Amino acid sequence: MLTRTVKQILTRCRDQRGTIMISFAVLLPILMVLIALGVNSVKMFIAKAKLTDVVAEVGLIVSAHSSVNNKGQYPPELKNLVTRYVKNFFPEASKMPEVVVDFSQVATDKTSNAEYMTYHPSIKVELPFPFYHATLSEGAKNFTISATPLTVKKQVSRPVDVVFVMDFSTSQQGSRMRILKEVFRELTDYILASNPESKIGMIPFSSGVAVKYPETNQRGGPKAGCSVLFVPKKDWAIDYAFWGDKFVDKKYTKLTDQSYYIDEYRRKYYLNRVGQSRPALTVDALNKQWCRKNDVWGTKVGQTQYSCFDPRFKILDLDGSRVAKDDIYTKRAQRTIEQQYAMAFKVRERQRSTYTIEHDDAIDYEATLNQMFGEQAIITFPMLWDDRDNYRYRVYNQMCHNVGWWGKFGDLTGARLYSWLIELTNNANELHQFQNMEPQGWTATTSGLVRSVPVMMKGTNPRKIFVIMSDGEDSKAPGIVTDRYLKKYNLCEKIRSGILERSKDHTERVDIYYVSTTNSDKRVNYWKDFCTGEGNAAKAVNRQAIVSLIKGYLSDEIGNFSQ
Repeated sequence: MLTRTVKQILTRCRDQRGTIMISFAVLLPILMVLIALGVNSVKMFIAKAKLTDVVAEVGLIVSAHSSVNNKGQYPPELKNLVTRYVKNFFPEASKMPEVVVDFSQVATDKTSNAEYMTYHPSIKVELPFPFYHATLSEGAKNFTISATPLTVKKQVSRPVDVVFVMDFSTSQQGSRMRILKEVFRELTDYILASNPESKIGMIPFSSGVAVKYPETNQRGGPKAGCSVLFVPKKDWAIDYAFWGDKFVDKKYTKLTDQSYYIDEYRRKYYLNRVGQSRPALTVDALNKQWCRKNDVWGTKVGQTQYSCFDPRFKILDLDGSRVAKDDIYTKRAQRTIEQQYAMAFKVRERQRSTYTIEHDDAIDYEATLNQMFGEQAIITFPMLWDDRDNYRYRVYNQMCHNVGWWGKFGDLTGARLYSWLIELTNNANELHQFQNMEPQGWTATTSGLVRSVPVMMKGTNPRKIFVIMSDGEDSKAPGIVTDRYLKKYNLCEKIRSGILERSKDHTERVDIYYVSTTNSDKRVNYWKDFCTGEGNAAKAVNRQAIVSLIKGYLSDEIGNFSQ
């Protein structure tokens, strides 16, 4: 019984194994096809996922190597770069990948003062199947994957015009000036790095703004000047550029006396300053180069034996002839002396007590506010290289001490200005000359601010920013002027609205900021209430605080590169 049962079981097993083996033989090809399809599918899925990452990286590469300003140019070298980059990820590719990048038009985000462009990279890659059979791929040995076009947005700051109106009074000497130099260098580098088309100007003010003439002085060194912007009232309307280096005294009332003593002091200046600068000139050499010998001389005829002047620059005289601009014996010069001598003496004497020619009695505020957007109201006069307070040669001797003077150098050849105005520029080397500047003089903040307006008007960028930096109160008479400008005449709003109305370059926004470099809440509140408005005036007393504060002010306008 047992033997029969075992035989029956063995027989059944032999019959079932045979069936299984037959079934397995039938299903094996199908299983192999399914496995091959699965491997191919996994290969395609992995390649697709990898390509999605690669296309994002290609977008970043293209945006990093492209400029918003180049209007979407896709140079061949950049195309070759990204094609090779993709090939590195797919070395088994049967041919070079196809990389296409579409560029959008440049758009503007006025809120953040930025321009942006979008990049749409798409890629196709042909790869071999891991398992190939004609029945599996309808005869194709390779498959193609493509990435859905990805949008990469590159945003860059639009260029801005920034003018720093800097207090260069004596109180800024020492550690404060060292801090300002560090601050200015860091901020200028920051602004230009954000957008190299941005422009920066620097207005160093004391009582007036120190400037450097384009021409040299008589011995080849720099020629120093002082510059202000105001329209004088009638009683103060003289030719300041003419009188800036002319000796005047109230005791001389006749034209011959006036001319003679102007001529005499000019002769002394040439002998003692021009002639003695290195290398020293003999009197004969000086006379030959810079002076004219007169046939007659004396107080009765109104001239000295030798009349000295700079013959290098010519103007038209009243009769239309071309004459030396600096000669006091032209018809134009003699008329100026005759008509303005007494007024010129009054101007000189008043500035000795007010420390400025821009005092409250002299300024026609309404006319100045209308004309400050151009250069017609700019007054620039020479500051001769001589002792700082020698009013015989430096007639407006309280003005612009921050140009420097004879005492430090004792030489016209190697003279160096302490400071000077820098027009709007993106030349970092020119801006870094700030590191060689030194402060000196009184404080007249609105003198610097008003003088900065025509500098800003030369800018062509859509945003314009004034940054006023000072360490304290204005001097007495200049403080009265500042009060008048800010409280009565609403100077800052006139600047903002006037630039927007008059600018030829479609200015969109004008901001004025005030930074007190001392802990003066009073000064900050004064400028906040009467100029900048809430949030645009603050105090900062150390380098990092000043940098952080001004960067915070500029962040909306400057921005950063982003993608």
